[in-house]
Amino acid sequence: MVHIAVDAMGGDHAPAEIVAGAVNGARDLGIKVSLVGDPDAIKAELEKASPGDLIVDLIPASDVIRFNENPVKAVRSKPGASINVACRLVADGFADGVLTMGHTGAGLVSAKWFFGSIQGVERPAPIVPLLDLRKDLYLIDAGANTEVKPHNLLQFARMGAVYAQYTGGVNQPRIGLLSIGSEPNKGNKIVREAFALLEAAEDINFSGNIEGHDMLASDVNVLVCDGFVGNVLFKTIEGVIDSLLSQVEAILPKIPNLPSSLLKNHLDNLRTKNDYAAIGVAALLGLQRPVFIGHGRSKAVAVRNGLATAKRMITSNVLDVLRTRMEACI
Repeated sequence: MVHIAVDAMGGDHAPAEIVAGAVNGARDLGIKVSLVGDPDAIKAELEKASPGDLIVDLIPASDVIRFNENPVKAVRSKPGASINVACRLVADGFADGVLTMGHTGAGLVSAKWFFGSIQGVERPAPIVPLLDLRKDLYLIDAGANTEVKPHNLLQFARMGAVYAQYTGGVNQPRIGLLSIGSEPNKGNKIVREAFALLEAAEDINFSGNIEGHDMLASDVNVLVCDGFVGNVLFKTIEGVIDSLLSQVEAILPKIPNLPSSLLKNHLDNLRTKNDYAAIGVAALLGLQRPVFIGHGRSKAVAVRNGLATAKRMITSNVLDVLRTRMEACI
């Protein structure tokens, strides 16, 4: 049985929404969950969630890292913080992976501290599917590394290809480098140099530069960029989808003889499928153990779906393949 340590104190709506989502995940997915955090607060929420005979443990943690804290200082000065305790459970072999909706930087720092990086990976990077726009298209880096070097982007490409194949089921995934033009000489210095590295790499299927307006129509399965660009791109897509659907919903009642209620149901379905909560978390690739990080604003449905993403990666052999592939490229 997959066992996931959940940082119950991480996120804007912790612990209530985290606990509710974790219980739903344990029930729906047949997994074991350890909720890490303030025992009194978690117990109160567990009583509301009625876990019954589900395997949901409570692991006490004496502290929590807030969103406004420096991640490195906080992780080092608060050994009893919920994210540290959750990572320690995994490091000691009591759980298979850790999931947090808390401070992204703290989650990354704590995970690197307890697990270490895979050989051949300088910077771990989060990967996410591009919502429901194309089920076989993934974005890496989705927000962790805002400043990178060309070889970091090559490492992201290799990790993304492995994830797309072994977790996403994409056969021979193709890699695209996000840029402002399709020509090799387009983009800033880092992107241009990364293009040369990706083109020369014989272990990946590189399709070249991909412009923003072409990414959905292209044949690529992994979009590679730095975390600044990736985070802005992903959140922009979220916002545009929501705005467009809202505009369509506002127009429907004004069109005579149109079954607006039926169409609104379809629009609501589109909104749900293209909501980040449908994914729940980004998998943080490049670490020795599975780590999953979600939005701070996440509610129960995102936590539940994040656990599904975590289970899917943990039950695949993607981590073993990542180790082998990345170590071979040293």
